[in-house]
Amino acid sequence: MKHQTVKWKGLPTREAIVDSLKKEKQFDVLVIGGGSAGAGVALDAQTRGLKTAMVEYGDYCCGTSSKSSKLIHGGVKYLETALKEMDYEQYKIVQEGLKERINVMKCAPFLSHTFPVLVPTYKWWQSVYYWGGVKVYDFLAGKCIPSKFVSKEEAIEICPTIRKEGLRGAMLYYDGQQNDARLVLVVALTAIRCGAKCVNHTECVDLLKDSDGKVTGAIVKDHISGETYKINAKVVVNATGPHNDHIRKMADPNRKPIIMGCSGIHLTIAKYFCPGNTGLIKREDVISAWSGIRGLVWDPRKKNHRTLARGHVVDVDPSGLITIAGGKLTTFRHMAEETMNKVVENNRFDEVKPCATRGMKFEGGLNYTPMLYREISRKYGLEEKVASHLCHTYGDKVYEVLKLCKSTGKQFPAIGHRLHPDFPFLEAEVRYAVKEEYARIPADILARRTRLSLLDARAAKQVLPRVVSIMAEELGWNPCQQKKNYEAGLEFLKVEMGVFNLGKGKGERMELTSSEESQISSIFKKIDKEGRGTFSSSDLKEFLNEQKKSQNVQKDILVDVITEANDGNRFISQEELQKIYLNIKNGSYKGRRLIDHLGELKTE
Repeated sequence: MKHQTVKWKGLPTREAIVDSLKKEKQFDVLVIGGGSAGAGVALDAQTRGLKTAMVEYGDYCCGTSSKSSKLIHGGVKYLETALKEMDYEQYKIVQEGLKERINVMKCAPFLSHTFPVLVPTYKWWQSVYYWGGVKVYDFLAGKCIPSKFVSKEEAIEICPTIRKEGLRGAMLYYDGQQNDARLVLVVALTAIRCGAKCVNHTECVDLLKDSDGKVTGAIVKDHISGETYKINAKVVVNATGPHNDHIRKMADPNRKPIIMGCSGIHLTIAKYFCPGNTGLIKREDVISAWSGIRGLVWDPRKKNHRTLARGHVVDVDPSGLITIAGGKLTTFRHMAEETMNKVVENNRFDEVKPCATRGMKFEGGLNYTPMLYREISRKYGLEEKVASHLCHTYGDKVYEVLKLCKSTGKQFPAIGHRLHPDFPFLEAEVRYAVKEEYARIPADILARRTRLSLLDARAAKQVLPRVVSIMAEELGWNPCQQKKNYEAGLEFLKVEMGVFNLGKGKGERMELTSSEESQISSIFKKIDKEGRGTFSSSDLKEFLNEQKKSQNVQKDILVDVITEANDGNRFISQEELQKIYLNIKNGSYKGRRLIDHLGELKTE
């Protein structure tokens, strides 16, 4: 089927959308839930020519969909289960996931990329076992980079910190990786551009029913304005993930539950950290942590959640409420298509077009090219790292973000003020998120528009005051509102992102202990043998050779290590070395390579 060409309309304001929701006499479809399934259904319904509305309790993708593993995959573990237990249902999940993986990478190429996965083997049979399983995975994936078995030496070269004892080799295969929160956001934005009336921070507090008990809409509450109003619709689709049963009971209090919540926990650690002969992470090495509740379809015959189906079902309630339950983020488009097929099958509409979402370019993907970041880096005087981040976040909408960037007053970078020195996120992105992406609270920015809270919760805590200040300028918050939103943002970071025990943020900076200062002094004296008060790359190389550390590192690399750690200076004093260690202790990445060479300090 020929792909539909979307007529890109300008985005309406949130206030205009709310006004439309209040005034519209009746929508064809009302979707409750703005995660991957809900946004997918809204886009599918609108592009079929149906008048569509969608409400989301929090922010777009604030629930399970934004707390995924960030992989676009069929699921190697599901394939293993399918082959071991001859489970056709699990096989179909893998097949469907791999098919939709290709579609996601075509629809939003700037948000997704190929991701290599290394599986080490330590026994001869593992090599054969993993090779066979991954080759089946390749076959089901179709056109992809083929997997291969790599030798012990190649595996160590790819991952130097891998456990070497007993290592026989490793299987190297390829899956996909994506920015889950922004993927759902661009699907919602695409639906809005196509004419759907979608609004975030709006809760469904009850369902509307006619005299026969048929669901005819919903009563919703806007958490931004505090206003409550009604939305009438011919069909209501329940796409609230793990909260599906809550909405189903609004339609019929006697309905039996079909959802079982399953928690998935994810930790973020720095790239340099990789355990060798231990599988235990020390708490201070964790940069951020988050957990998502996945709604699995309940089956009373199953003994535990590991044996529950990871597929999806479309449930049609006698009241007319249609629920999409279960499923994976990767397959959201297919789930939406099946849901809308069921909607059309069970209801009468004047005219409905066929599904048009397969291959449709989402917001930002229409004119995106992989080399776009080089073009804007050269044209606008941007750091390449920042340019790459912007292009892989906004696609061809990057030019709209650049319009909001302010001059730095420097020759280079010419524009763009960073929110945090260790990350490429710009202050202009906060303004863009408020103006064009419906961000209304700090968590919308930190967790879903930039993902800073997932990458480094401590850094997110440090920039929170600035984020609140920029949002206040854009939204007209008074001092009382600023204080309220700052406290809400802080609470979000503590409760949802694990920042409570991840160290101290701005205004609560940790200091070096006397023992740590003594260790640094000892290290410095060993390097600065001549007592000049500073050391250079030559001194560092001599020290490393004596300590039998990093002996093969060339001098020019060590020059780069020192200048990166000390703001371009080729010499480091004892005071500067203490400052570098202190910054690392407080969560900075700057100087990390130098510390890797010198060694970590012993804690008391």
